[in-house]
Amino acid sequence: MESNSFDEFQRRLNLARNGGGILFCGAGFSADCLNFNPDETLGTGAQLLNLFNSELSQKPPYKDLQNATDALWDKIADNGMMRLLKERFTVSNVTSDMADLLRYPWQAVYTTNYDNALEIAAHAAQKSVEALNNTDQADTATPNLPIIHLHGYVQKWDIQNIRESCVLGAESYAKLTFVKKWFNRFRRDIDQAQIVVFVGFNAGDFHLNQAINDLTGLREKSFFINRPTAQADPDVTAAQKRLGTPLFTGRAGLATIIRGLLAKDAPKEPRLVSFAKYTPPDPAATVPTQAQIEDLLLYGKVEPSQLARDASNDVSEYHIQRTAILGTLAAIAGNARIVLLEGYPCDGKTLLTTDLAYRLSGGRPVYQMRQAYESVLNEVADILHHAPNAALIIENCFDLPVDRLASIARQFDGQHGVLILTSRAVAVDASPIGLASLEGFGSFRKIPLVSLNENEARALSDLADQIAGWRDFHALDPGARLRFIQSTCKASLPHFLMRLLRSDYVTNRYREEFNKLSLSQTERAAIIIALYFAHIGENAPVSFLSNAMETDYGAIIDRLNARAGSDTFRLVRRTGQIIQTVPSIGAQNILQNLFNDAEIVDAIVPLLMNLAATYRNPFEQRMFNQMMRFSILSDVVTDRGEIDRFFEHNKQEQQIRRMPLFWLQWHMAKCAAGELPVAEKLLEQGYGEANEFERRTGNTFDRRQLDDRRAKFLMLRAEKTTRIGVDLFRDFKEAIELTGKILRQNDPQHYPFETLAEILRTYSVVGHQLSDGHKVLIDTALNQLADYARKRVGVLPSGYQRDKAQSALDNIGSRF
Repeated sequence: MESNSFDEFQRRLNLARNGGGILFCGAGFSADCLNFNPDETLGTGAQLLNLFNSELSQKPPYKDLQNATDALWDKIADNGMMRLLKERFTVSNVTSDMADLLRYPWQAVYTTNYDNALEIAAHAAQKSVEALNNTDQADTATPNLPIIHLHGYVQKWDIQNIRESCVLGAESYAKLTFVKKWFNRFRRDIDQAQIVVFVGFNAGDFHLNQAINDLTGLREKSFFINRPTAQADPDVTAAQKRLGTPLFTGRAGLATIIRGLLAKDAPKEPRLVSFAKYTPPDPAATVPTQAQIEDLLLYGKVEPSQLARDASNDVSEYHIQRTAILGTLAAIAGNARIVLLEGYPCDGKTLLTTDLAYRLSGGRPVYQMRQAYESVLNEVADILHHAPNAALIIENCFDLPVDRLASIARQFDGQHGVLILTSRAVAVDASPIGLASLEGFGSFRKIPLVSLNENEARALSDLADQIAGWRDFHALDPGARLRFIQSTCKASLPHFLMRLLRSDYVTNRYREEFNKLSLSQTERAAIIIALYFAHIGENAPVSFLSNAMETDYGAIIDRLNARAGSDTFRLVRRTGQIIQTVPSIGAQNILQNLFNDAEIVDAIVPLLMNLAATYRNPFEQRMFNQMMRFSILSDVVTDRGEIDRFFEHNKQEQQIRRMPLFWLQWHMAKCAAGELPVAEKLLEQGYGEANEFERRTGNTFDRRQLDDRRAKFLMLRAEKTTRIGVDLFRDFKEAIELTGKILRQNDPQHYPFETLAEILRTYSVVGHQLSDGHKVLIDTALNQLADYARKRVGVLPSGYQRDKAQSALDNIGSRF
C-alpha cells in the first residue's frame, strides 16, 4: 500500500464526516457470518451457484448461474426458492468490527447482499436505519440511514415480490424494472460522494461495472477494503485499480481507523460537491519559459505557479493582467457583492477569475464551482455559514436556471461574502431574464472585458514574441506589432488569438502533438468530442462525457498522458473532474485540419443519441441543444452529404425527432445548401412538431425561433427564385407580420432586428418586381415596423443584445 494513497483515504474519510460518505458492502462483508469461505472467488454469483448445484444434486455441476437458477426455480417454485434463500441468508450475529463500521456517519449504505447483517450491525451500533428493498420507491426519503439492498432483501421478500426483487446474477440484474431505478440513485449518490468505501467487493460482484465504470470521479474517491494478505490476487487487484485504490487493511483494520476518527472532533469545513476550495499556489521562483508561454497561448495549458508569480510581482511576464482585476477589486471595496465579468469567448475570463482567486484568497476563503448539482443552494448557504466573507466564483453563470442563479445571488446581496460571475457576451448566454434578475440586486455590478488598453497590448506583444515560429508576427518590428494588435486585431484578445491559432505554424504544432501518439478509434472519438465541446465554448465535466458514452473518459485521457510521458498530451487533458483542451478557436482549427468530416459525425451522433435517451440537467440540456446546432456543426463539417447524414441519424431517435428545433436546424442546413423546397418542408415539420408538443403536453410552445426562420426563409426564397407579383407581395407581407409579432413579445432579443434589416435589404434588391400598389403597402408596413423597432431597442439589455440590435437598425439607414 502506498502511504500517499492511505493518507488520501484517511483525509477523505475524515472530510466525509460532514456528509458524502457512501459504504458499499459486497459478498465478503458478511461471508464469515454466513459460513462462507472468504476466498478470492467469493461473490454473490459464486455463492448462489454452489448453493443451487447442491440443492439440485447436479452432476456435473452447472457452471452458468442462469441455467442453475432456471432449473432450481422449476423444481421448487417461488415458495421453495424464497424459503431456501431466507434460510440461507439470514444472520443471527455479527462481529464487533461490523458494528463499528456502522457507527461512522455514512450518507447511504448499498449492498448486493440479501442478508440482514448490516441491519444487525447497525442495531449493535445503536444506529437507526431504514432497510430498503429494491422494489421500494427509488426516491424514498428517510430520516434514518438508508441501507439499500440492490439485489433484494430477505426480510422484505414475499410470494408477490420474490421474482421482481431477487437478483440472480448479472442477466436478471439488467432485466428488473425496479432495480434499474435504484441504479440511477446509486450512480447519483456515488457521483456526488466525497468518498466511496467498498468492503467485501470482490471479483464475483464486478457485474456492477455497468453502473460505476464510467463514473470517472469515482477513481479518485473510491477505496476497496481487502483482507490483509501476503500476496494479493493480481486479477482482483487489477480490476479494483481500474475503479479506485485497493487497500489491504481488512474489515477490522477499517473499523480501527473509524474508531480513531470518531474519537476526534469532526472537521468544520462544509461538505462540497458543486464547489471546490481554492488553494493558492506558491509563486514560481523563476521567470516563465518560452515553452510555458507557448503552451498557454496555443494549448490553453496553465501553469498556476506562473500566474501566482505575475500576480504577486504585479507583472505580465506569463499572461496579461487585465485592468478588470483592479476594477473588480475596487468594486468589492465599494460594497459590490455580486460582480459579473462579461466577455467574448477566448477573452481570458478563466485566467481573470484565477487571478482574482489568488488576490482574494489572502483575506477570505475562495471557492470555485466545478459542476452544479441539486445541492448547490445548500452548499452556498453552508459555505457562508462557515465563512461569511467567502468569495465564490461561478463561470458561465447563465448556464444555471434563472431562479437558481437569483437564489444564489440573493445570499450575497448586502452581505460580507463576494460572488464573482462570468458569462460569454453572446446571445445564447446573455439571458435577458437572467441578467435582469441580477440587476435587481443593489450590490450587483457588471464589468465588461473591454478592448485591450495600450499597456495590455504591449504585454500581449511581448508574450507573442515568445512564439518563435509565428512568422506573421516576427516579420513586424515592435511598433508594427503593437499596431497589428491595436488596429488589425481591433485591440481584441479573441481577434488576436484567431489570427494566431489559425496560422500555419500553430496548425503544424497541433499536427505534431496529435501525431505523437498512435491513437485507437475510441481515443480519436474521445478527442473529437472533447474538441467539439471546446469549439462550443465549454470544458466538459468528465462525468458528463463518461455517463453519456458509458466509457471512462478520464481513464482514456489519463492513458494518453501516460503514453506521452512527462510531456503529457497537450491537445486534451484532465484537470480534476474537467476535461480541458485548446482554446475554442484552436479546437475548430484541429477539427477542420486533423479529422475528416465523416469521423466527426461518427463521434458526435452517438453522443447525441445517448443524451437523448437520458434525463438531462440544465447544463446537459444546453450542451445537447448546442451540439445539434447547424451553425456549430457547419464550422467543422462542410461536406453536404455528411451534414445530411448527421441529421438523418439524429432523426432516428424519437426524442430528437419530436423537437421542433431539430427540424429548424436541418432547415437551416438545407437553406445553406440552396435546397429551398426541402428546407421549406423541414420548417413545416418543425411547426408540426410544435403543434404536437402542445397537444401532448397542454403547454404552449414558444414559436419565436420558428417564426423568425420563416421570415428569413421567405426573404431568401424571394431573392434566389423568380417569385413576382402577388406571390412576392405575400412573402414580404408575411415576413413583416412575423417579425412584428416577435418584436412585440416579451423579452425581445436581437435577432428580429436583424431580420428586419434583412427584409429591407431584400426589398431593395427585388422590390422593383412588385406593382406600384403593392410597393405602397409594403413601404407603409416597413416604415411602421422600423419606427416601432427603434422604440423597442431600448427594452433590450445593454451589452451584446442591444449592440447587435442597434447595429442592425443602423444598417437600415435613413430610408425607413
